[in-house]
Amino acid sequence: MKLVLQGSEPQTNLSLDDINIADPDFWLRDDFYGALAMLRRERPISWHEHPESGKGFWALVDHEDIAEVDRDWETFCSKYGVRVYNDADANKTRPGTGALIELDPPNHTTNRKRVSKAFTPRQVGSMEGSVREHARRLVSQLSEGQEIDFIDDLAAVLPFEIICDLVGVDPADRPHLLKLSSIGRSEQEPEYVGKPEIPQQAVNELREYGVNLAAKRLLAPKEDLISELAQVRVDGKPLDKEELGGYFGLMISAGSGTTRTAIAHGMLAFTQFPDQRRLFISDPTGLERTMAEEVIRWATPLKHQGRVLTRDIEFKGVQMKKGQKIGMWFVAANRDPRLFADPFNFDITREINLHQSFGAGGPHFCMGAHIARREIWVLFQELFARFPNAEVIADPIRERSLQSNGFRQMKVRLSR
Repeated sequence: MKLVLQGSEPQTNLSLDDINIADPDFWLRDDFYGALAMLRRERPISWHEHPESGKGFWALVDHEDIAEVDRDWETFCSKYGVRVYNDADANKTRPGTGALIELDPPNHTTNRKRVSKAFTPRQVGSMEGSVREHARRLVSQLSEGQEIDFIDDLAAVLPFEIICDLVGVDPADRPHLLKLSSIGRSEQEPEYVGKPEIPQQAVNELREYGVNLAAKRLLAPKEDLISELAQVRVDGKPLDKEELGGYFGLMISAGSGTTRTAIAHGMLAFTQFPDQRRLFISDPTGLERTMAEEVIRWATPLKHQGRVLTRDIEFKGVQMKKGQKIGMWFVAANRDPRLFADPFNFDITREINLHQSFGAGGPHFCMGAHIARREIWVLFQELFARFPNAEVIADPIRERSLQSNGFRQMKVRLSR
């Protein structure tokens, strides 16, 4: 398995002009962090095109530049989509969700209030027992010396179970919805390139489930989030199907997929930096806050979010046109040496950690941040309590994606 040199900046054999982050295959390279570091030093704002990324986009890789763009939602808007590989003026592979992630203020602000109370620190604190129960149950099903697919057996399952509990999904329906969610995030995998209708159908089916569940809850409410959404009235009218489906699909995919990615990267990092694993095992409670935050910085579950320009501007000396796409590449910003001491060193004691994995200060800061932190900390506490020497034993297989920084497969051996 490839090893990481602690604290060292990775190198790349690409020339500056050969770096094309619009190409999904670029992200399968072992040296993409080195290429991003080169861009940040020499060309922090750059234009990229590829047949799978529509008409191309401006890429930002500097932490400060990204923060400035994320806060200026009037110039850099979300309503035309937040994936740089979809064009705003074309028949997009995916329609807008109609909820939150593809809304701008003031509509975004109004819609965010409808669900935000379910994700407060107090609410998350009340869920800790449930998170720990799920984590302990999953880990207890495993045995000494077993070799598992860490993605399928742990990383994907725990956050999915938690978000399903919160939303109100029947346990019997969860395996099928997890499968739909996995297909829906795979639109740039080789088997689906040229067949966008397959992952799109999975997304549509997921949303339709949410609409039907809301209809049931309207007649028989329960203590869950979908029941609350079913009863929301705007100007005396309930949310329409597009909005309800969008809310449900977003909560299921964002609430589980990003944390799945963070947990997987955490497992790999603890393997590559065994001193950090030993440190965490020695004091999991004392390292709760900094450990989870460092895993999330290290992982950067969403490589980017996109915006569309609402007017012609000059940004940092670069002329940009109305309607052009711009990508905020958090995956680069989270290794910016001006913000992070030894950015390529995995350090769970890192106190100053201004990562952009949850957003860069704009209105779309991730509501699920508190839940993600808790799930990461609890799972690794439970896993290492039972298998303190669990480790990745083969190079994991990355997802082919411009958006997700996740893995399709990760082989882990469990040992005490």
